Amino acid sequence: MDCREWLDIKQYEFLMNYFMRRQRELALADLNEPYSYDGFSRYDQLYQQVVKEAEVAYIECFGEPAPPIVFTNLFHLAELELAGKRPRLKSPKALQ
Repeated sequence: MDCREWLDIKQYEFLMNYFMRRQRELALADLNEPYSYDGFSRYDQLYQQVVKEAEVAYIECFGEPAPPIVFTNLFHLAELELAGKRPRLKSPKALQ
């Protein structure tokens, strides 16, 4: 899902940079554990922590909350970016 319909470029870049920085600091990519569906794995706990921190940082920076879906999407997009597997987004039709 493309978050650009909910965020302007400054907001988008702020969250992408925030998530990439925090994932590097926490060495999220280095966790060696199976994926969990119960929410109690180390990855799940770090994900929840980072998203909550990002929500607070976003409000402090922009003075309003963002839709919750953008935090999930950009968190995972930042993972792909750090792994070098970011999908190419199509530009909006107005720019084509």
